[in-house]
Amino acid sequence: MAEDLRELGEFGLIERLTAAAPPAGTGVQIGVGDDCAVIDDGNAQRLLITTDLMAEDVHFLRSTDPRLLGHKLLAVNLSDIAAMGGEPRQAVVSLAIPEGLDASYLDGIYAGLYELAEPHAVDVVGGDTTGSRSGLVLSLTLTGRAAPEQLLTRSGAAAGDEIWVSGTLGDAAAGLAGLGDEPAGADEEFLRQRQLAPTPRIALGRALAASSEVTAALDVSDGLASDLGHLCARSGVGAVVDVDRLPLSGPLTRTMGHGGGAVTLALGGGEDYELCFTARAGAGLAAVAEATGVPLTRIGEISVGRPMGVSWQWEGRAYDPGRLGWDHFRGE
Repeated sequence: MAEDLRELGEFGLIERLTAAAPPAGTGVQIGVGDDCAVIDDGNAQRLLITTDLMAEDVHFLRSTDPRLLGHKLLAVNLSDIAAMGGEPRQAVVSLAIPEGLDASYLDGIYAGLYELAEPHAVDVVGGDTTGSRSGLVLSLTLTGRAAPEQLLTRSGAAAGDEIWVSGTLGDAAAGLAGLGDEPAGADEEFLRQRQLAPTPRIALGRALAASSEVTAALDVSDGLASDLGHLCARSGVGAVVDVDRLPLSGPLTRTMGHGGGAVTLALGGGEDYELCFTARAGAGLAAVAEATGVPLTRIGEISVGRPMGVSWQWEGRAYDPGRLGWDHFRGE
């Protein structure tokens, strides 16, 4: 029976496509379901592999500065490596190029890509090109390495752990909403840059991995509500989050107000590429925040005696944020 992709949804489609996969080889430590695949290839450190693509008119507009596109293409993959506590290594890039696109636009993409690759010691080692009958499509696959004893995954959270996030949430979604307009001031420009040029938390991810207190992690790409739900599902736990503790930036609250608009973007806007992680109760993370220069905020805890999934509360009362988080096929 035919099944509409809107009904199936993005993650339902992933489950459908991978359900009949043959058993993984002995070297595959983690396959589908985490921020990176993890391969034991006989080296002292595990091999990490992740990939992302960006499609014109879905992820970006042609009017976007191509240097920022190159930056973001690598940054979103670096964020996956960061979530696993890894160190990035090599990248391959594939392009589907529409007729009539000026080669200087591609020069700009690669300039932005190389500018971000250099400080993270990423070598761009190959890729592929083809024509496109619709828009421009960019795809990047990134490898990394992580010590097996320091590998962060989504599946290690346990009852009583605290839930933390880095940086601030909701900025990128607010920046996306204003991309069609000229920035009216410093706040709007800050939000726009958070959307177009996210900062991958590589140093933070490695510091968290080196801590014996951190139990699980992932990056916030589809929105906190959706992504934290994935972590709970992989760990087989429930969570309680205090919405009034969510870290919101000054530019976001000045633009959206302190009420539900800012909170909705923080919970469901996505593309912040901050890290959400769990740590043992009472973990001393102040030194990690100070060493990396990234603010860390405790927003809740992994619950005891509750079903899987996330429960939300605002100022001590139950809160229903509705259905949040991005799904490509449902258009939500």
